[in-house]
Amino acid sequence: MQVQGARRSGNRPLGGRLAASVVTSVVTSALFLVTAASTASAISTVSSTSVDTTGKVTRVVDGDTVIARIHGTTHRIRITGLNAMELTDYRQGHRKGECHARQATRQLEKLVLGKTVRITARDEASESGERHRLRRSLVVKDANGTWIDPAAILIRNGLALWLPNKVEYLPNSSYPVLAAQAAADRRGLWNTDACGLGPSRNATLRVTVKWKGVETVTIDNQGANPVSLAGWWLRDSSYHGRLARGYTFPAGTAIPAGGTIVLHTGKGSNGSGHYYWNLNDNVRVFDNVTNAPTLMADGAYLFDPQGDLRAAQQYAPHAPIQFP
Repeated sequence: MQVQGARRSGNRPLGGRLAASVVTSVVTSALFLVTAASTASAISTVSSTSVDTTGKVTRVVDGDTVIARIHGTTHRIRITGLNAMELTDYRQGHRKGECHARQATRQLEKLVLGKTVRITARDEASESGERHRLRRSLVVKDANGTWIDPAAILIRNGLALWLPNKVEYLPNSSYPVLAAQAAADRRGLWNTDACGLGPSRNATLRVTVKWKGVETVTIDNQGANPVSLAGWWLRDSSYHGRLARGYTFPAGTAIPAGGTIVLHTGKGSNGSGHYYWNLNDNVRVFDNVTNAPTLMADGAYLFDPQGDLRAAQQYAPHAPIQFP
């Protein structure tokens, strides 16, 4: 795996079924890694925000959404800068969903549930999706009174992907670096066996995104054996559920040894190693790279049917990932 801005540690990869005690220790160690870089940055840039208030988190919906009381009013808040895997059943005690979704939700609960958080945004009107959730950054004080950034901790622990935003862009400088560090350490999502033993365990795949002009994703099989991709699925950082933004490869999809297939986001008919997402011409999946201050970019993430992330490219120039 090629990663810049990251250093591989000697720790063993962390899987998707960690015991609660291990999860707690991972969060504790991660605090020291992300507090200085991300939280201090968030606090220092408050002067450039139009929203700076406090609220109490009364419920954690999933790994990237909370409900908070702000000045006596209940608000649903979509936390800026990260995207956790999706739950399909949100009921407390009955949660179900994609691999890593429940773990991310539990982590966020440990960090913010029942606590007073500092809530900031550059634009007061920032919202997420048709449900009109407020898009906000959160920081919270830990037991020692130190400000910590829950989103940064989840990304650093591999429990969420970096999700860029061109309006609420302040996390775009640090969050992709944390994702690169998680990938180097094979934490959470970046552990290819976290969700169980999937197909073609020895496959060596490489994902490359063409984000300029006509969008494509090229998948190279760099191994000596063919790889079936039937039922595998590919997403960008912002997709919401496998049946919405993600693309699932149909039955019969295979890459020969040393071969390549190309996924086009536009319309067309599958054949000769070319596959089509069949999205409308005006739909852009992958964000274009931009310079400071917005530092936009994106990534492509290939999952096997078991839910393991098997290949990915994050193409942020200051923190690129080529995984594995």
